[in-house]
Amino acid sequence: MPVRTPHFPDLLFNAAGRLRRWEDSLMGLLETHGYRELHPSLVMRDPVPAVALRFFDGDDLVALRWDFTTALAGVLARRFPTPPPRISYAGAVFRRPAQPWEAVERFEVGCERIQTEGESADEADLELAKLLMAIPGLLGLKSAILHMGNAALVRRPLEAEGIFGELADAVVAALSRRAPHRVKEALDGHPSAARLAAHAEALLSELDGPGTLGALASSPYSDLLQDERLHMEKALQALLPILPPNLELRVDLADVAGLGFYTGPTLRLWAPGAQQELASGGRYDRLFPGLGRPWQAAGFCVRLSRLLDLAATRPDLFEALQ
Repeated sequence: MPVRTPHFPDLLFNAAGRLRRWEDSLMGLLETHGYRELHPSLVMRDPVPAVALRFFDGDDLVALRWDFTTALAGVLARRFPTPPPRISYAGAVFRRPAQPWEAVERFEVGCERIQTEGESADEADLELAKLLMAIPGLLGLKSAILHMGNAALVRRPLEAEGIFGELADAVVAALSRRAPHRVKEALDGHPSAARLAAHAEALLSELDGPGTLGALASSPYSDLLQDERLHMEKALQALLPILPPNLELRVDLADVAGLGFYTGPTLRLWAPGAQQELASGGRYDRLFPGLGRPWQAAGFCVRLSRLLDLAATRPDLFEALQ
């Protein structure tokens, strides 16, 4: 099992072998679907965030790789005039823990799907969802839950009302507590307070049931969000008939985790008994334009460190572990 010393995991024999097998299986799956591996440098010299593990290289402040998506985006924007459409990666990232029990070094496997201007994002989003659906069986999880959301369901109404910055953060924090009345409290005195509170009620009115997407019709922003609703309906129609027997698909219209990064559909993979998501991803179309490239992008990351911890503490959730 992983041993913390104190924030860097020493993987003993079984865990080390499991990590290698999982990495090989996941990278094999991605390669089969046309994803090619890029391995960005372990040292990043871009503006270094506070969560990074920083040190000096001579006079330069640098950091260990804190995020694969950021690292890959820098490589692609600098070195490719036309982006490769499918990228995969495997390795470790290093981030200062938000909780005292979390490790600094975290093992991940993931992929990025990139489109140039004019290419449809719908097919790419569906491709990623299908790949993520295959992962629980590949890793030996007996059962799993895939949450489907869409960051635009919250982002677009906030932008339409001219709400940004700290006020937008307050609305997101209130919505993350699944309490519509707190949205209204956060916007006290703002002309959009009643509309956004009604929207929050619509997002939370039908959780996981057949009427989940239909609840958007009662939102004051139903016309604004018509394209997002249609996108999610098409995705459900495509995914439900091929859903593996060990996987449950749920719709979460009020998913606001990562709203500062994600711009469209989001995916989160859970297992019964897991305290944190085991994989997550979605669409983040503002990343490459911020680097001077007019490209769209989506992807997901499988958090192997969390899976190793889960296998150590809840082996009953997995098929026979070696």
